[in-house]
Amino acid sequence: MCADKTSSQAVDSSPMPWAGWPDEVGCNFAGGHLVHNLAGPITIEGRVHAETLMTAAGAVAGWGAQQSLLSDSEGLQQAQSEGRLYFATLSDGRRMLFGEAINEMLVSNDPKRAPGCVWNWILGTAMGHGMDGSNVPNLSAMFAHVAKELGGSREGFPSTQESQPIASARQILDRVLPLAVQCLTGEISEITKSQNFRVEHGSYQIVTAWAAAKILSSCCSVLPPHIALTIGMEAAIYASKCIE
Repeated sequence: MCADKTSSQAVDSSPMPWAGWPDEVGCNFAGGHLVHNLAGPITIEGRVHAETLMTAAGAVAGWGAQQSLLSDSEGLQQAQSEGRLYFATLSDGRRMLFGEAINEMLVSNDPKRAPGCVWNWILGTAMGHGMDGSNVPNLSAMFAHVAKELGGSREGFPSTQESQPIASARQILDRVLPLAVQCLTGEISEITKSQNFRVEHGSYQIVTAWAAAKILSSCCSVLPPHIALTIGMEAAIYASKCIE
């Protein structure tokens, strides 16, 4: 799969989930740029490894969910006071984010929360590509896998045995995040930069989740949907917890 590094158009003609929002135009541009350009930093000899691209999409979505949560100072303070969000320091000094509040930014059945959650987006896309209900990955098992591998040699790698990215989710996120930030802030092109078409931090969650679903759709041409779904979701879970 090859990425279009120049397109500035959104990739879906259907109504966008952020239609009518104050930053609607910025979200439209950012979503399109993410889908078309995210593969650029991980392209090797003109080709993109599907597992690596799905890891990148999931990791950016997890990071986006975290950024939206952290941008809500009032909600953040309330979640911490209720014990639904806390920071923990690993043995190597890295700080990680845990708790129901960040998990609910990734997956939720709440009608108000669900439209922005990456799980809801990529699950629907995988089902649309023929994934049978019996193949839906177990969410609890994915969260447990990510937590179990923290601090170990397989940290940031998915549980999919034979389908693995070329690097960990942390390494891949480090590679693609500068590009993702350019897309979201409008720095990616002269058009969006000059017109200040950017995404508000509160919208990072849904824009990156939407983009992950679009990228999963392309990855399903070479990966079984349940494999692409697992790789993307575990990368999102992992990246949502990484502070430093």
